[in-house]
Amino acid sequence: MKSQKTNSFYSTILLIVTILLFASTPAAANKSVYGFLEPVTLTPDKVTLTAKLDTGAETASLSAKDIQLYEKEGEEYVKFKVSHPKLEQALHYNLPIVRHTKIKKRATEGAKTNKYHSRPVVNMKIYFDGKPHKIMVNLIDRSHFSTPMLLGRKALEKVGAIVDSTVENTLLTKNEDY
Repeated sequence: MKSQKTNSFYSTILLIVTILLFASTPAAANKSVYGFLEPVTLTPDKVTLTAKLDTGAETASLSAKDIQLYEKEGEEYVKFKVSHPKLEQALHYNLPIVRHTKIKKRATEGAKTNKYHSRPVVNMKIYFDGKPHKIMVNLIDRSHFSTPMLLGRKALEKVGAIVDSTVENTLLTKNEDY
């Protein structure tokens, strides 16, 4: 009898603690669940493209070609075209470089001499789920990938996204504007 009361007491305490921990978890606060593929609109062009929401990647990447680095008034800039087989038209940008990032090469890329790619990183204004966000993206030719953009963990945190890898394009059904 006493052990039943003790077990019941501890079960109740465990349930209360679990509820309090879940309710106070900052990871779920102010975030929405999205699929692994979602539309993102680039500004100022207002062109919508498909982005892969990838929790395995740290940074965001954008498919760019004709990447030209140059200096202007003592600052580094980059001219590039957002280009991908799934885009109807190439978009031209000319933006200041925020930094350069090193991305580890895949084993299939022959990483014997240099194990990293150096990529320019720029700030891009995007619309995700109808809200504006400024995120950092690195520039690389993604034409051989299925999507022109990848949003990694840093961008996902910025847009307040939790990813459900079993669904896609939740925003297309939610917002008929896309």
